[in-house]
Amino acid sequence: MKKNRKRFAAGFFILLFTVALLIFLLPDKTFSPNENRVLAKFPKLSVSEITSGRFQQGLTDYLSDQIPLRDMWMRMHTGLSKFMGQKTVNGVYLGKDHYYFPKFTDESYSPSRMVSVFRLISSFTDEAQIPATVMLVPTAGTVLNDKLPNNAPYYNADTVYKAAAQLIHCDVLDLRDCFGKAKETEQLYYRNDHHWTTMGAYLAYREYAVSIGLSPREYSLEKVSDSFYGTAYSKVLDSSAVADSIFALKQLPKVQIRCDGGAVLDSPYQTDFLSKKDKYAYFFCGNWGKLTVDTENKNGEKLLVIKDSFANSFVPFLFEDFESITMLDLRYFRGNVQDVLQEQGITRILFLYETSNLLTDTGILQLQNRR
Repeated sequence: MKKNRKRFAAGFFILLFTVALLIFLLPDKTFSPNENRVLAKFPKLSVSEITSGRFQQGLTDYLSDQIPLRDMWMRMHTGLSKFMGQKTVNGVYLGKDHYYFPKFTDESYSPSRMVSVFRLISSFTDEAQIPATVMLVPTAGTVLNDKLPNNAPYYNADTVYKAAAQLIHCDVLDLRDCFGKAKETEQLYYRNDHHWTTMGAYLAYREYAVSIGLSPREYSLEKVSDSFYGTAYSKVLDSSAVADSIFALKQLPKVQIRCDGGAVLDSPYQTDFLSKKDKYAYFFCGNWGKLTVDTENKNGEKLLVIKDSFANSFVPFLFEDFESITMLDLRYFRGNVQDVLQEQGITRILFLYETSNLLTDTGILQLQNRR
């Protein structure tokens, strides 16, 4: 028995030593296609970094990101967690029917910060004196709460929507009732990604069109991919995951899309990304700080969308209703929003954020410095 323990201990330490040696001998990986993010670099070593604790945290992140065969270890961890009956892996709920949900609870956001964000939005729209709507996209876990693991803690959406209605002076569009009715017949969210599907975006478009006095248009969708594994899957690498399909509008009006840095696109759909890991970037090549869509519809209506990535699959439904659509992602935009309002001649504003994103995103706070 003692010999077996010694052999196990020796083997364990040999494994740790080998992994550590490989981390420092192999060249650092800079990007993870699976997780679609930049990997941690070796932290700066200095007395101030050590005393502040930043070096220790940076070293932990570095070792975690640079461990050899990282994806394999993640798969093994998920498999073991499921075998032990755990329902949460790496901050993701392993839901029913192959759905994965980012874990978001009442402790995941600051109520005082929420109030500040809502007041900031209200102050901005009051000063702009332009018709505005705030679309709070419900999280997948809010709409598909029956797919969450049994007794899984989840945030109270009613609290957030009630606060928004009280603090934001412009129209607040609540999609929960519409989505709740449609979820029985339509797939509104991807199973293994946090975004809504194109059908979910289409239903949101119909609700938005009615709210601003437009007649919703009918659109036909076509499947462009059936092998999408998104951000939630990337955090768990579950071997039993089911691939999602991506849909797009069959027909679009002619447009010219001007992006940051001078890039010009002739379509919001970029097929090159369908062969890559980050297939959601099929919509507009992903996120830009500023992007403007010019259509052939000369009706004088010009929309400003202040948004997160949920808007990327939503905005193409509006091409036939506006002369131009400018999209600002305040995580990346470094200009002045008031200048955009004036330069583009904006006639309507839409804030479009998935609710948990708005409650935690730091970009929206920059609005106070860009007015």
